[in-house]
Amino acid sequence: MTEEAQQKIKPSYTKFVITFWVIFTLGFGTVYYIFNGIANDDLMGELPSFEQLENPSTSLATQLLSSDGKQLGTIFKENRSLAKYSELSQHLIDALVATEDERFFDHSGIDGKSLARAILKGGKSGGGSTITQQLAKMLFTEQVVKNKVERAKQKLKEWVVAVQLEKQYTKEEIVTMYFNTLDFVNNAAGIKSASNVYFNTQPEDLKIEEAAMFVGMAKNPALFNPMRRPDTTLFRRNVVFSQMLKNEKISKIEYDSLRLLPLGLEFTRASHRSGVATYFREEVRKKLKNIFKTLRKPDGQKYSIYQDGLKIYTSINYDMQKYAENAVKTHLGKELQPAFFKHWKSKSRGLKKYAPFYFEDYTDAEKANSVESLIKRGIRTSSRYKKGLDARPTLKKVTYAYNRASYKNQRWVNKVKAFDDKRYLVQQELNRLNKDTTNARAILREKDRVRDEIEVFQDSIDFNKKKIKSFKSELSEKKSAYLKLWEPFDRVMMAKFDDKIRMKVFTWNGERDTLMSPRDSVIHHKWYLRSGLLSIDPHTGFIRAWVGGINYKYFQYDHVRATRQVGSTFKPFVYATAIENGVNPCEEYLNEEVTFPAGLYGLEEPWKPKNAGGESNLDGQSLTLKIALANSVNSITARIMKNFGPEAVINVARRCGISTPIDPVPSICLGTPDVSLYDMVSAYCVFVNKGIRIEPQFITRIEDKNGSVIWRPVPERREAMTEENAYRMIELLSGVAAYGPKVGGKATYGTGVRLRSPNRPYAKIPYSVKISGKTGTTQMQSDGWFMGMTPDLVTGVWTGCEDRAAHFLSLRLGMGTNMALPIWGYYMNSIYKNPKLKISKGDFIKPESLKNEEFDCAKRKANFQNTSQNVDFDEF
Repeated sequence: MTEEAQQKIKPSYTKFVITFWVIFTLGFGTVYYIFNGIANDDLMGELPSFEQLENPSTSLATQLLSSDGKQLGTIFKENRSLAKYSELSQHLIDALVATEDERFFDHSGIDGKSLARAILKGGKSGGGSTITQQLAKMLFTEQVVKNKVERAKQKLKEWVVAVQLEKQYTKEEIVTMYFNTLDFVNNAAGIKSASNVYFNTQPEDLKIEEAAMFVGMAKNPALFNPMRRPDTTLFRRNVVFSQMLKNEKISKIEYDSLRLLPLGLEFTRASHRSGVATYFREEVRKKLKNIFKTLRKPDGQKYSIYQDGLKIYTSINYDMQKYAENAVKTHLGKELQPAFFKHWKSKSRGLKKYAPFYFEDYTDAEKANSVESLIKRGIRTSSRYKKGLDARPTLKKVTYAYNRASYKNQRWVNKVKAFDDKRYLVQQELNRLNKDTTNARAILREKDRVRDEIEVFQDSIDFNKKKIKSFKSELSEKKSAYLKLWEPFDRVMMAKFDDKIRMKVFTWNGERDTLMSPRDSVIHHKWYLRSGLLSIDPHTGFIRAWVGGINYKYFQYDHVRATRQVGSTFKPFVYATAIENGVNPCEEYLNEEVTFPAGLYGLEEPWKPKNAGGESNLDGQSLTLKIALANSVNSITARIMKNFGPEAVINVARRCGISTPIDPVPSICLGTPDVSLYDMVSAYCVFVNKGIRIEPQFITRIEDKNGSVIWRPVPERREAMTEENAYRMIELLSGVAAYGPKVGGKATYGTGVRLRSPNRPYAKIPYSVKISGKTGTTQMQSDGWFMGMTPDLVTGVWTGCEDRAAHFLSLRLGMGTNMALPIWGYYMNSIYKNPKLKISKGDFIKPESLKNEEFDCAKRKANFQNTSQNVDFDEF
């Protein structure tokens, strides 16, 4: 064959080469046009802006942090907290890259090899999406469409966004965003929340099997939900292990052992009703609502405590909070509640008929009516009843209108009462001035000033009375509209509460599943004693522990804020009045009955307070104020009240921080006022803090999600009494947990001396630890109190039932010494065992000005007698 013939047979590739380059150029141009159009000209719809890429829109929970940096809880609509890359376990990163994107650290958002494999094999050998593409989808694809053409458009947009994300962020930042964006279901959005919810740990502390489970869930969290499909989730976790083996992140030996491990969950569902400091967290939420009424972002928009990822730094110490909750649980759950059940079980049939309620001097009909009234009130305040009300918007609307009108009317009523109390006090001052007949110019000027003040108060009284009168018809109309809808609803609900249903009820041994009527569940829960504890650093006003009740899920009422009768814990304000008027803690008073005649302080008939507990060896004896207060002697407290009057005592209480209304009547000396635990603890802080009153604080600062401080508190400080008188009160109250001198031939001791007992589990506090404080017990043992002060901490405890009619019938069991004091003991003993807390076990600091004043009354008396013997009375 000739050379010319061979040339003709030899194929020419020119046409093919030209055709290839034309197709390639057109294809590349088309792809460039599409991608450029998507990226810059919104060819397939709007893409995220630069600002959106910088700040992806994810709903972030507000974190509540303790003073020592531990998370107390979150406030959220979506429970998401952000983790930093440094907080991610290396196991998480290895598992994610091995499973989802083997060449993650080598590509720029799109992995050509994986994409080609996915296209050629139709996705049967795995998808082509990179980690960055998955992130783009999570962040900026609101809803995946089913239409294939539309989904193809979404895919193209996700590719473009992935490339933009790779330009904007480092690989480490993309991995961090990926884990923070994932929703791991069960109120666990983001790896930080998920680690806490599923394993009670932090992302940096995740074990390899825990990290693998989370990476396995990433494919489809709803499908691989460990709470609903544990076997499926376990299988998927082991797939992650096989990918880690394939990519040499683990060895074959490790793989063989790891795949046999169970999931090992420590699941705790994130909830506003569970976890640590539940009552406190609700108090913080209320406080934040008030703060953010006026606080705004730099752009003028409102902050959202549910979505803006705020960090709330609180004064709560995590360990102390746990100790406080455990103290309540130990005493009530293991000791007091069993004793309460046993106590009522031993009573006669007549008493048990109305148990745990007791009504003195009631007929059977009155008892039955009172019990029914208490049960109905419990039904109406239950969550089940409130849900029924919420389901009727018209009724809810008129109920809200009536409650709002009642509140408005009550505010005017309270103002009338407050101004009348002030007018009464000023009138007493005028009466005192009128006794001065010298007609001195200063006295006359003071009389004119006081008269003007009385006139101002009277004008305010008249003004608010007019408001009440003019509002009367409107209030009546709103009440009628409310009752018209509410009464038939209430009858229906009461009937429903009689039907037995499956439910869970509270017990100290855990929730109990049972078949019970809602009415019976209300009665069941009324048997349970409740308690509140508040602990404050008196020098800063920072609240260190807050326990509002025994279980927030079942009992939302917060007993730190609730007002209850305070009993003898009010007596220190009576004694402080005496101290401020020059009475020494070692001054002696005769322990005998005191009579307040009719007409004195507005009394309609004579009043003779009696000492609690019947006859005593202290009766008829001369007692120092210190012994009298340590033994809670009513007659001496009443004598002080008679000497100085209710107004003076109320004035001291107000200066110390008691804010609730108090009638100026003599009986307040025995603790008849209703006061909150919050007010009581903050008031006792004055004694420890050298007479300075500091408004309690529990939020120390607020940061936005970027760490910028946007709010700090400004504590209010004022002098309530002198440093010297505050210390005298500390000494006066130190007798509560100490033995006193012999009186009437018998030893005396404070009502809280059992804190020193070596035989009680909550006691064993050595005498070297100075304790000042006061026990309190109210009428019929409805309330038990203990207020305890140490140099660094003031802690108050209240214990009682929801209803005051439910209580122990025995003073021995129902007194504050038995109901509340043990909780304080358990709490403080736990604190003293923790050296990190550095809570003082020493004495209170004595003011330099009192260094020569003797507070040991026996020594003082001896010194006085020795001095008297050396005096030559003939010289006088």
